Amino acid sequence: MKKLTKKQLGLIAAVVVLGVGGTYAYTQNQSSVKASEAKQEVKATRKKLEDLNKEVAALYDKKDPDFLVKGIKAKQITDLQEKVTKVATIKKDKELSKKEYAAYEQEVKSVKGNLTSATKKLDALVDINSLFQQKQTAVAINGSDVKKDLAIADDLKKETVEKVSKAFFKEGATKTYDKTINELLANAENQLNQIDKAKSEVAKVYKDGKVVSTDNKLYDTAKTETDKIKNEKAKKALNDQLEKVKVDMDKQAAEDKAKADETAKAQTEAATNANTQENNMNSANQAASTNEAKQADNGYTGNDSGYVAPAEGGYTPPATGGGSTGGGSSPAPQAPSQPATGGNGRGEMTQEDLNQAEKDAANDDWSDFFPK
Repeated sequence: MKKLTKKQLGLIAAVVVLGVGGTYAYTQNQSSVKASEAKQEVKATRKKLEDLNKEVAALYDKKDPDFLVKGIKAKQITDLQEKVTKVATIKKDKELSKKEYAAYEQEVKSVKGNLTSATKKLDALVDINSLFQQKQTAVAINGSDVKKDLAIADDLKKETVEKVSKAFFKEGATKTYDKTINELLANAENQLNQIDKAKSEVAKVYKDGKVVSTDNKLYDTAKTETDKIKNEKAKKALNDQLEKVKVDMDKQAAEDKAKADETAKAQTEAATNANTQENNMNSANQAASTNEAKQADNGYTGNDSGYVAPAEGGYTPPATGGGSTGGGSSPAPQAPSQPATGGNGRGEMTQEDLNQAEKDAANDDWSDFFPK
């Protein structure tokens, strides 16, 4: 093999040196281009994240940013979560320093944190609202509008309230949002306690499907506690039981009234009879007194007194027969005695007395009275 001359070796060395240098320069140029493109990608991604963060901020109520916007839907949050996941996933270029990625990473953290907060608030919104009756125009929380007077949901269990409370109750709350959540949780718990209290009172008059007491005081207490219940279904169930108690109470009251009326009637009749007997006795006594007075006026001094002879008037028989002054005649026989009864107390004969005297005179024997 023919040996290369020094000149040829020099030329070859120069070519090698130039080739290596060109390759290095090319490589360096390519790295610079790639780094520039990476920077542009990071910048563009950060801008997209900033825009997404603005969309997340729009999920909150303008009046009070601690509350979610009125009428928010779960899909709004899930759609944003998907966008953030796609945008935030970029391949880091080793040519870029951590500092150059710092702004991007901060924006990723911010948007993800805001979405997490919105998701948690939405969960609280859904769970809190589920504790209460929900209508199209009235829910417990809608944006910053809060309804604290709603009735709890039908058949709500204490375990459910305890679970929600454990997740969202905040001890020592200072913000309006946290205080509102605490108050609504307490409201639901208080309503459940009221139902339990009413059930306990109702059980004193109605238990195991039957009336156990018709005591008015117990019934009134049970009714008062039942009326405090806001949930209509729970209230109706207890009122239905109380209605059965009321039926028995009314029945018992009617029976008691009937007995009382019967007793009062008997007492009234007894009093009337007593008054009648007393009046009859008084009338009899009065009649007797009147009769005695009349008898006294007719010449009687008593029930067995005899007739009192009149002081003047009436018939007086002669002392001697024929009025003769001699002859020794025997005394003339006395006239028949007058009746022991009669007279009017003034020494006068009544017509009835005169008639009786005339009849007696006609029947008496007057032969010895006249001289023979």
